[in-house]
Amino acid sequence: MLREGGMSCTGIKDLVIRSGAPIGSLYHYFPDGKTQLVVESLTIHGEKCRRLLEHFFDGRKTAAEALRSLFNSAAAGFEQAGAKQGLRNRLGSTDLMRSDKGIREVCQNTFDQWMAVIAPHLPFSDEGSRRSFATMIVAALEGAFVLGKATQSGESFRTVGEWLAAMVSANDPVRVSRKSRSFVNFFH
Repeated sequence: MLREGGMSCTGIKDLVIRSGAPIGSLYHYFPDGKTQLVVESLTIHGEKCRRLLEHFFDGRKTAAEALRSLFNSAAAGFEQAGAKQGLRNRLGSTDLMRSDKGIREVCQNTFDQWMAVIAPHLPFSDEGSRRSFATMIVAALEGAFVLGKATQSGESFRTVGEWLAAMVSANDPVRVSRKSRSFVNFFH
C-alpha cells in the first residue's frame, strides 16, 4: 500500500482490512502506529536495496557495466510490476510532513548507505567526486521511478543508465568504450 499510494493514502484501517490482521495486534506490535510501520518498512526495504546495490557494484564489473546492469534491471522490474512499484524510500521522502523527523532520518540514512556502496567503485580520483557522483546516481534512480510512473514505461531507467555509464566511462582512464565516447562527444 505504501508503494502504491504513499503515506498519505495508507491508513491504519486500510492496512487492517487488507492484511486481515486484528487492529489490536497491529497496535500491539506497532504501538507508534503508522509512523512505526513506515519506519520499519523503509528500514527493511532500504537494507534489501543496499544488498542489491552490493550485487551490482561487486567489483567484478566496471562502474559503467554495473550502472547499465542496475538501470536495465530496474527497468525490467518496473515494467514487470506494471509500473505500480516504486521505491519505498522515494515515497517516504516525497510526502513527508515537518513532524515526520524519524521517517526522514531513515530515508537519509538509507540513501547515505546506498551512496556508500556505490562511491568506492567509481573511477574518480578523489573521495568527494566519487561521493558526489554516487549522489547523482541515487537521485537519477529515484527520478527514473517518477518518470516511469508518469510514462508507464521503464525507458527512463535505460536512458539514465546509459548516460551515467557514459559519464563514468569518460572518466575511467582504463576503460573508455566507443559507445560512451559518442555520448561524451555530444557535450564537446
